[in-house]
Amino acid sequence: MSVRSDEQQTRRRTPRLLLRYLAAGLLLVVASVGSTLWLAQTAEYRFDQRSSDAALARNEQILDELSLWAGRHPTWDGVGPELLELAHDTGRRIALVGGDGELIADSAPTLPRPEESTMTFDPLEEYAEPGTLELRLHRGIVGPFGLSEDQRTALTARAADVRACLGTAVIGSTVWTTGRPVVWATDNAPDCGRTRLDTPLPSEQDALDELRELTNRCLLDASAPPIDRVDLDLSAAAARTELAFRTDPPGSEITAGCLLSAQVEQASAVTAPTVQIVLTNLRGNVRGPFDASPGTIARLAIVVVVLLALLAAAAAIILAPTLRSARKLEDAADRFAAGERAGRSGVGATDDLAHVGAAFDRMSAEIASHETARRRLLGDVAHELRSPLTNIRGWVEAADDGLGMSDAELRSLVLTEAGRMETITRDLQLLALAETGDLAVDLAPVDAAEVVRSVVAAHLVRAAAADVTLAADVEGPLPMRTDAARLGQILSNLVGNALRHTAAGGSVRVGAGATGGTVRFEVTDDGEGIAADDLPFVFDRLWRGDPARTRSGESSGLGLSIVQGLSQALGGSVEVTSEVGVGSRFTVLLPGCPD
Repeated sequence: MSVRSDEQQTRRRTPRLLLRYLAAGLLLVVASVGSTLWLAQTAEYRFDQRSSDAALARNEQILDELSLWAGRHPTWDGVGPELLELAHDTGRRIALVGGDGELIADSAPTLPRPEESTMTFDPLEEYAEPGTLELRLHRGIVGPFGLSEDQRTALTARAADVRACLGTAVIGSTVWTTGRPVVWATDNAPDCGRTRLDTPLPSEQDALDELRELTNRCLLDASAPPIDRVDLDLSAAAARTELAFRTDPPGSEITAGCLLSAQVEQASAVTAPTVQIVLTNLRGNVRGPFDASPGTIARLAIVVVVLLALLAAAAAIILAPTLRSARKLEDAADRFAAGERAGRSGVGATDDLAHVGAAFDRMSAEIASHETARRRLLGDVAHELRSPLTNIRGWVEAADDGLGMSDAELRSLVLTEAGRMETITRDLQLLALAETGDLAVDLAPVDAAEVVRSVVAAHLVRAAAADVTLAADVEGPLPMRTDAARLGQILSNLVGNALRHTAAGGSVRVGAGATGGTVRFEVTDDGEGIAADDLPFVFDRLWRGDPARTRSGESSGLGLSIVQGLSQALGGSVEVTSEVGVGSRFTVLLPGCPD
């Protein structure tokens, strides 16, 4: 009956929620559109010819630098710092995109990549040299002709000697992008080592031989005569500042074309591949986001009308995901009420009301955990009680069978096991009262130091029997307001636990002191210690990390649980630190005397 009532209430609320969504959505749209129109009408992005020419010049600078970089690297890996430096120097946004559409590097990765500002960049693309219209590759494309650092150093020193020898006969010098220095002199100038300087290095000669083979292969396909050799063009007539070649015999246009094709083929293996390059201003778009032209305003008005219609329709259906999540939560709550404690809401992390579903799942998991703990506790209690009962029954049956046990021995054994059962039930009752807040505590002025000494004195005989040194580490009075009996029970349980787990020859110390408004009690032993994985469970009921460590009949497994319950009942807490083979320290923090 209540389920139908809740469904009816939900149906009654839906139209009001829909209206609120509609009103909020429309208000947001109107405000956004008004702001956009105002910005479109007032924004002034003027791009005159001068700024356009400057942008083109910067783009050419970027392409030139990237061509130089590509000529020295077979891939675009590691180009990021180069892009950032170029973007800083030119004030442009630069991005490189591979042929597979994957972004290689971007100086402004948060900005979109406009299609109209994207173009293909091929470092090996041929261009016509101004004036002669001769087709060439970019000066940075050096292929296998690039010299190593050692080669450059040696040739640079050799060129310096040549220039020094020639003196005023030098008419010019340069350094190719390959790293080779070139010196030009007058026709009647002495050699001064120029022949040796101009002689190709072994690596250059190998590259020239390969270039000749590639060129002849192209000439063969074109049915043109082959060439005998390809040399570096180091003549003053060429006076080039970049890599240049001459063929022997001098070729025709077909030979020049095949030589250029051979250069491309030869350099492709050591040159970065073709990419898509994005060049925009720092806003990510050359013309900016707005243009106040009449056409733009008209298009914007059309978009506004369509946007209003779409948002109005979206507001009508936006409730569907929310209602689906609400129904999942309702079904989960019904299953939970029917007894399915481990049930989950089924609301995913991306669903509406995901946080509510997560809270429900946490609650369900917590309750299921408590149910599991309760069942485990019942099983543990049954086991603890069954053991003494089994012993009593066995002894009584043995006595009935006349197996030689005297009545005095039987009574002693039965009383011992009955005492164990009484201890377990009393401890369980004490724990239940502490956890429900019904445990009676008698707060009164107490000398905590005296309570410590009394507990230590009560355990001295047991400590002596176990050959364990037990001492109180407390000086003078330590006034506080608490329940002396409950405090004594806390310390007694901790001391008893320490004595059980401290081997002969060890020691247990009980200390107390006041810090600010808190009284700190510490029970420290140098016993066997507790494993790190077991520390989170030491205060659980009937828990024992290693059953072999607790001798049968010495502990109910409730002592530390009682310590925690009583500490909380007195307004404090208990902590434990331990290390296997070193010992343990239990610390109880209780409120001191109020000021």
